[in-house]
Amino acid sequence: MVSQLFEFGPSCAKEWDDFVRQNPRGSIHQVSAWKTFQEQIPGRGPVWGWGVREGGRIKAAVFCVQMDTGVLGKKWAYSARGPVFEDGEERAAQFLLHEVAKKLNGKGMMFWRADPYISNPETGLWKAGLNSRPATQNYQPTDTLVLDLEKPEEQLLKEMKRKGRYNIRLADKHAVTFRKIDGAKVSQKDLDAFWSLTQETTGRDEFSGHEKSYYQKFLKYLSPHAVLFFAEKDGVPVAAAVSTFFGDRAIYYFGASTSDPQYRPLMAPYGLQWAMIQEARKRNCRTYDFLGIAPEGADKHPYSGISQFKWKFGGERQTFLPGREIVFKKLWYVLYRARKKLR
Repeated sequence: MVSQLFEFGPSCAKEWDDFVRQNPRGSIHQVSAWKTFQEQIPGRGPVWGWGVREGGRIKAAVFCVQMDTGVLGKKWAYSARGPVFEDGEERAAQFLLHEVAKKLNGKGMMFWRADPYISNPETGLWKAGLNSRPATQNYQPTDTLVLDLEKPEEQLLKEMKRKGRYNIRLADKHAVTFRKIDGAKVSQKDLDAFWSLTQETTGRDEFSGHEKSYYQKFLKYLSPHAVLFFAEKDGVPVAAAVSTFFGDRAIYYFGASTSDPQYRPLMAPYGLQWAMIQEARKRNCRTYDFLGIAPEGADKHPYSGISQFKWKFGGERQTFLPGREIVFKKLWYVLYRARKKLR
C-alpha cells in the first residue's frame, strides 16, 4: 500500500486527535492542544506536525517542537512520546521517521530527539539507515507506574500497600476535602495557591520546577484535558496536583504539598491521589499513569523518594526504551554533547 506524507493543519486536527486518542501509544503529548501549548513557551516553537496516510487512514503521526540548544542560536527538534503509530505498523513509522528527518534537516535542526512509547528492545524502528544514537538526556521517564482502572475499585484498594490504604482513610478521617477546576477556569487565586505549594515542595525536596507562567499555560491550553486539583482542610489548600485526561490514559503530571507541620499529618496527598484516580474512572480512562518512578535497582535515582510514595498505590511497572536522537549536523552535535557533559 502506498504511504503518503501529509502536514498537520487545522483542517485535519480532529482526524489527528481521534487517531492519537484511539492509539495505544497515543497521549496528551501528541495532540493538537499540545502543539498550541508548546508554542506559548518562550524559547520553543514553531511546532511542526507530519503524518502518514495509507488507504485514506492515518497510520503514524508526530509533532516536532523546535527547541533552543543555547549554543550560538542552534536549534533542535523534540517529539515527546512520538511518533504515534499503530501496532504492526512499524513500516509506516519508519517511513515517517525518514521523511520527517528530511524536513527537519532542511529547516536547519541540529538533531531530532524522539521517545515513543516502545518497550521492545528488538524494535526495528531505528534500524533503517537512520543516523540515530541514544539521547543526550531523557525528558520522559523510562520507568513509570500504571494502575489498571478496569479493575473494580475494591480490588484497586486491596492491591495497594497497607500504608497507602491507611493514609487514604486517615485523610478522610481528618475531613480533608477535594476540589477540581478545569484548566481554563483556574483563577489567579487558585494559580497562586498552587504555585505557593509548588515552591514549598521544590524547596523541601530539592528538585527544580517550572515558572508559574508554565503551569498557567499548561492548564489553559490543554483544557479540558488538564485539571487542577486541591486537597483542603477547612478551606486551606494543603496539597495540589495537575493531572491530564485524554483518551484511555490519565497522567498525574505535577504534585505539591505543604510543609506546615500542622497539616502534614493529615496525609492529604494520599487522599488527593485517590480522588484523582476516581476522577479518571469517571472519565472512562483505562489506565492511571504516575509519570515516572526510579528504574529497578536504582536506589540513588532522583525519583527514589517520590517512587516510595507512588508504590503505596499499587500498580505495575512499565519500562520504555530511552529516547533516540537522529543527528543532522555532526560537528555541532559533538560540541553540543561535550558542553552538556561539562555542565
